[in-house]
Amino acid sequence: MAKATANIVEYKIQSIVFPVEDKHLQCRRLFYRGDHAILDRDNRILKMGYAQRCDFVTYLNACSYQKWQRYANVKNLTLHLEMSGKAELDFIGYSKKALTVTRRDMGSAVFESKDKKEFVYEFPENDEQMVGFEVTALEKTTIYGGYYTVEVDKNDINDVVLSLATTTCKKEEFIKKNVSLLSDELLKGDDDIAQNLYVHVVDNGQTLTDKDINGKHIYLHRNINAGGSGGFARGMMESLHQKPAATHVLLMDDDVLVLPESIRRTYNLLRLIKPEYKDCFISGAMLYYENPSFQHEDIGTVDVNGYDCRFKALKGIFNHQELTDNLENERLYPYSKNSYAAWWYCCVPINTIKKNGLPLPIFIRVDDMEYALRCKARMITMNGICVWHMGFVTKYNGVFDRYQQLRNLPIAQSTSKILKGLDFMPAIYHYFRIEMLRFNYNCAELIIDAIEDYNKGPSLIMDTPGEKLTIGKMYLNDKMKPLSELNAGEVSYQDCYIDEPRKLKDRIIMKLTWNGQRFTPKFMDRPGLVPITFDPNMQPQKITLKTKLLAVNPYDRTGVYRIRDKKKFRELMKRYKKAVRYYKHHKEELCNEYRNAFKTMTSEKFWKKYLGLEDK
Repeated sequence: MAKATANIVEYKIQSIVFPVEDKHLQCRRLFYRGDHAILDRDNRILKMGYAQRCDFVTYLNACSYQKWQRYANVKNLTLHLEMSGKAELDFIGYSKKALTVTRRDMGSAVFESKDKKEFVYEFPENDEQMVGFEVTALEKTTIYGGYYTVEVDKNDINDVVLSLATTTCKKEEFIKKNVSLLSDELLKGDDDIAQNLYVHVVDNGQTLTDKDINGKHIYLHRNINAGGSGGFARGMMESLHQKPAATHVLLMDDDVLVLPESIRRTYNLLRLIKPEYKDCFISGAMLYYENPSFQHEDIGTVDVNGYDCRFKALKGIFNHQELTDNLENERLYPYSKNSYAAWWYCCVPINTIKKNGLPLPIFIRVDDMEYALRCKARMITMNGICVWHMGFVTKYNGVFDRYQQLRNLPIAQSTSKILKGLDFMPAIYHYFRIEMLRFNYNCAELIIDAIEDYNKGPSLIMDTPGEKLTIGKMYLNDKMKPLSELNAGEVSYQDCYIDEPRKLKDRIIMKLTWNGQRFTPKFMDRPGLVPITFDPNMQPQKITLKTKLLAVNPYDRTGVYRIRDKKKFRELMKRYKKAVRYYKHHKEELCNEYRNAFKTMTSEKFWKKYLGLEDK
């Protein structure tokens, strides 16, 4: 839609969206606040009664104008709404400085039309973090939809071919639904993204057929089960060689609820992005599927503090029903050298892949962190670019969270020269000690396996299928049973995460005796069974000198007994000390081996051989 100047065009950057999925109804305030009104989900329209008020300055429907101006050459923001009825519209901007939220009223207007009609409002120039509108019905009013546009110079519009690579393994219903949604919402249209979006589904489980995954620009690739790193490596390779060539690869998990509008906004941002930001990753937020108003993370960071090593959200957890959290999420956070974008939704420029290579063959855990730190990636985030994903507490898995993570962290450090100066051994000892004190001998064994397998050098992960290394250890995961089958009596799920005040005497006893597993007379044992958490939370006072613990998963009402075993304790301590001793004596030698193998194991030639694709 050309303006007065020949080179200036109007460009649609984002659409107004309504909560059409069942899950969206649980977080309706992310779409609009105020009165519920009557939502016609089938036709995607909102019907308002007299005096009802709806506020669209929300996480999903406000325009993040400050960020659009920062990252793209845009001006003259305009709102287009299709409506009928009679309503008052107020146009508003919000910003937050320190603890204060400021509201700027930019104008108002009265809309009136018996028939569906487009209403257009051009916002005054501003640098507000969020800009949007409120609607107050003066009679029965229907909102059919809308969108925001900006003015851009044709010369500032980039050619973009976006490849979406998603890896799946035996999660057929999730992936089929998501692919169908992307096809219907994005690929079957007649707009620009429909011509320039390609979807690559990498099936690690090899359970999908061409009947399950098909359509315009949709491709199914059967893959060996090489985990997330192998699946996304395959997706990157397919994107590198697709016709037409991809300019960007969007890596996305399979078990997510995706909002197609998020992908559309990502694409539009790439089309308009300034040259100085073309090498940035676009990091989509993860909102909790089980609590869909809350954001877990949109940028992660690795925090190593003495004995502890944590992956955590750079910004903290936000409740996006609240305006103040929307604004806090939009502010520009200080750059952290250990920041990364997780692969539940991460858009990477194809030139970055050509320059820095493919992921490490480490199956799962740490792969996304290592890749971002290796690439020295700068991250762009924006409200409304997100997916809903199950939280990780309910998905705790000893093999993934103890063996894979604690093996892969030192591998990543050795190969990519990331996290310089950090010594993971204190953190590994910390986790080993926690599991031993909780009589979780299987997890303690997995930690020892992690050290021993790192000590075997890069040939282990290069020559052995990741599935064999990982799945072969699944027998060490807890075999949880319904509490009703364990004859545990009454269990308070709330008490699982609560500990008692720590006593100095018990602190000393715990340290000296490793919770009764060394030289402790039987008369010191304390009777009674206590519930503890199944995940890595430590409750030292509760477990001191107990001989039997009940580890409980309060989310599905299952549990497993953990029983003190002094013989097992001695065996594992002996193995642990031997593994650590070998690591310390060969640390530099091992580091050099990994570093020398780095270019090989991140190359396309290696990955083709690893995945059995040499003839393709």
